[in-house]
Formats: sequence, C-alpha cells, structure tokens
Amino acid sequence: MKMIHRGEKGFTLIELLVVVAILGVIAAVVALNVGSFFGQGTVQSANTELHQVQTAVISCMADCESGVLLAPAEGADDWWAGGNGTIVAPCSHNGSEDASFYVYGPFRASYHIDHAGRILEGSVNGTAHAEIGNPWTGIHWDYTNRNWASD
Repeated sequence: MKMIHRGEKGFTLIELLVVVAILGVIAAVVALNVGSFFGQGTVQSANTELHQVQTAVISCMADCESGVLLAPAEGADDWWAGGNGTIVAPCSHNGSEDASFYVYGPFRASYHIDHAGRILEGSVNGTAHAEIGNPWTGIHWDYTNRNWASD
C-alpha cells in the first residue's frame, strides 16, 4: 500500500487555503476599483452627443454662411432630437440648410437651441421631445455649465 502512494505529489489543504485566500483578496481589491467606473460612461456618452449636436448646428450655419437659425414653423417648438426640419439655417444660394443633414439618426435626448445656435438645455425626461425611447438614467442637465452631469 505504501508503494502506491509513494510517487504521488500534490498540494496540502493549507497550501490550497492560502492560494484561495490570496485570490479572494485580489478579487476584492479589483472589484472595489472597477466599481468606481460604473455610471461614468453615461455622462460621457451624453456629453458626446451634446458635442455632436453643437457640431451639427455650427456646420449647418457655416455652410449657409448664416449667423442665425430660422424660427420654427407655427405651433412647433425649437427642441431638437435629430429629426428633420426643426433646426434650419437660411441660405442665400439654396433657400435653407437643415441641421439633420449633419447627424446620423435620432438623439437619445432632445435639445433646446436658440436662434444663434446655442444649446440652452437638454431633456431626457420622458419622450415628449425625444424621438427615441429608453433615454439615459442617472443624469441631469447642468444649467451652469450647459452640459450633462450625473445625479
């Protein structure tokens, strides 16, 4: 019987417990560090969309060599979620330029833009102004800095 077990090698129970304890400590440290990153992507994504909106409005106004946006149609407001016909600049060469030409698809939020092309505020509450469902959660519009911030 001794001859059968003589060539076998393995780890003792103490060695296995030490390895499991070390892995547990490493996992706890990693989990705490990774947990701080959750939620930051939402604000960054919303502010990226905000910059896309501003770029589209500026491009529309620059192509028309216009410093002003046309007033919305009667009964419409100047909230924009990336659709056609809301943010339009007057052009001398072809009538008008639509800012939706400079974006791809609807936005996840809607934006209130004045006639000078400034973004005054954004909205993700409900779908009253947004053309797409499932808006971001955990963010709000910061009126001081005119961008998105986390709640």
